[in-house]
Amino acid sequence: MQQKINIVLAHKKIVFGFIFFLAALYFLNTSSWVFRPQSVDDVRRWVAGFGSFGPLVYIALYGARPFLFFPSLLLNLSAGILFGPWWGIVYLLLGGLANASVCFWSARLFGAKQSLLKRFGGNWGKRLDKYLSDDRGFTRMLWLRTVPIFPYDPVSVVAGSSSMKYVPYAAATVAGMFPGAIAYNFLADSFVGKTIGIPGAVLITVIAFGIPLLWWYLSDEHRRL
Repeated sequence: MQQKINIVLAHKKIVFGFIFFLAALYFLNTSSWVFRPQSVDDVRRWVAGFGSFGPLVYIALYGARPFLFFPSLLLNLSAGILFGPWWGIVYLLLGGLANASVCFWSARLFGAKQSLLKRFGGNWGKRLDKYLSDDRGFTRMLWLRTVPIFPYDPVSVVAGSSSMKYVPYAAATVAGMFPGAIAYNFLADSFVGKTIGIPGAVLITVIAFGIPLLWWYLSDEHRRL
């Protein structure tokens, strides 16, 4: 009996949490009080308006981005323009981690401390849960973050819906974002500064995204996934 009660309570928690989540999304995307950028310049002007608090505002905006439905590309390209290519890498990584953490813990909250994939995903969900949660979970999440064909937010939500622990998830997220953070920052900086120029920035971008994609395709990992 107690087990049945716990199951009912867990399901109610998921339902009420989902309703609250939808209500919050509706407010954030209809309220005139909420900043929703339409371009890189919108991000640049809004963040720069906070002066020395700009880096914290940028990170917070990146963390809230999954609920505001604007592309992460605007923030990725803004970092190098706002903070320069070197500090821009640091703040982009922190913002990306905040974004990934929000998605992860949102999914984990709905799961009531249990894997949503194992509970509701059927055989496919159980296999995916095992793929992310065994002793190679860090390496596999690193692949999912480094190879540019996997969408960022859905991967974060799937990881939060699995049994994967947060620390290896976060570590793999930061490590996997690093090549892309370098590419985005130098690419953006090349349009407003002269650090390495546009040809050099394009070369870095091709290397940062092309090599992981080729390596992943030639390895056995794409077959396992």
